[in-house]
Amino acid sequence: MSRWLIALLMLSGCTGSVSPSDAGVSSDAGIRDAGVSPGWGQGTEVGTVVNDVWTPGRDNDGRVNESSWALVPHGRWVSVSDTNLDVLGAQVQVAIPGWRDYGSQGWGGVTEAWNAPAFDLAGRRLWRHGGGHGDSSNNGIYRFDLDSMRWSIEHMPSDTHLWSQAYRQSATFAGCPESSAAYHAEVDAGTWAQRDHWYYDEIFWDRTASNPMGNPTARHVYDGFIYVPESDELIVACRRLWRYSLESHTWTIKTHPRANGDEYAFTEDVIAVLDHESKLVIGSCGSGGPFAADYDLRTDTWLAPRASWGSWDWTGAAYTQDGDIVTIFMPPHSSGNYASPGRWQRYDVATHSVLASGSTWNYEGGLSLASFPDTDHATDGHGMVYVPTEGVYWVYTKLNSGMAWLELDLKTTPATLRPKTFANAAPVLPSGIARRRAIYFPSLDAIVWMSPADQDVIVFRL
Repeated sequence: MSRWLIALLMLSGCTGSVSPSDAGVSSDAGIRDAGVSPGWGQGTEVGTVVNDVWTPGRDNDGRVNESSWALVPHGRWVSVSDTNLDVLGAQVQVAIPGWRDYGSQGWGGVTEAWNAPAFDLAGRRLWRHGGGHGDSSNNGIYRFDLDSMRWSIEHMPSDTHLWSQAYRQSATFAGCPESSAAYHAEVDAGTWAQRDHWYYDEIFWDRTASNPMGNPTARHVYDGFIYVPESDELIVACRRLWRYSLESHTWTIKTHPRANGDEYAFTEDVIAVLDHESKLVIGSCGSGGPFAADYDLRTDTWLAPRASWGSWDWTGAAYTQDGDIVTIFMPPHSSGNYASPGRWQRYDVATHSVLASGSTWNYEGGLSLASFPDTDHATDGHGMVYVPTEGVYWVYTKLNSGMAWLELDLKTTPATLRPKTFANAAPVLPSGIARRRAIYFPSLDAIVWMSPADQDVIVFRL
């Protein structure tokens, strides 16, 4: 998506949400404490694995049995049956009869529109929240529990019956015109404040006495959607920063990074990570960059701006985090404005310092710089996952021949990039929207692949 088009689309759009306590949300609250996995069940039902499709066996409380997980083979991509996200559509219709997604992609827009999931490694769960622009107006939050291998609704999407006809037909949902008008009215009156006031990125109709914060609009969250273990909450760090309590099932804080407001705030290609002191570190590689910000989650205060990871030459870069260390990687571009043999950094988010970096590559397995597209034809949604048993990164990106899996080895000097092969068919990569889909769960020693909404989740046991 071009920079001018993103900026243009930023100027309009909208969505909303219904409290889970009012809408029959499935929470599985009886089988877990906040941020703690209850572990596998100990029932007798084993399930089956046939043609790399796993049908889990579950115990009486819905958890997958340990004996069933033991059936899943190592070293193969295995689909988990009946785990497509769009099955939740029926539950939404029961809670909000006549609800509809006004975007062009429907449920697919929640997963495919430049949206990475948030994840809780200790609690073995993931969340989806996204949509935005014309792709999806769905601003709900949806949880996948690995212990049960099932989706549930964390927070209902907004009641679309309340929306204005103009908004429904706007075909762009990241910003709500009515909320934008309320924001400008406050600015003109001199009453607008940085925190908890009107802004264009919220649903105008959703503020109520029981829900004073209202709800954010659907948006491309990029890599700006994360889970915070210390407070058991979710954070969206795109447009404004929004905090969502998993205990109360409500949005609790909405705050702009600048005291005087800014129509663009954090825009495209946002990356949000935590340091060990629970400060949120936000970087952006895009039309608003280079910039970065720190937000102290303990005191709800913005800290002084710091140097960022880069600008357009890092846009859509892949990354992973281990403790305070973020490894960020931009695959090669054969030519164009940001031509490069590939570049990487290891970045300490606690000290805001680059620990190591490189930009010269060994290519193996038939790869060369010419294998990669120029900057006008490359994807802007690379992804990667670190595989500790191999000491390498699995990268999903785009070659001239199409989307592909590669292996990045930073143990060599210079670093090495080679094709990655598997014993069976790997997940099919979406064209250019591959952000943070592969997540390594240490307690499972497995990688979980978050598929599009109409496809099953896939697991890879190491």
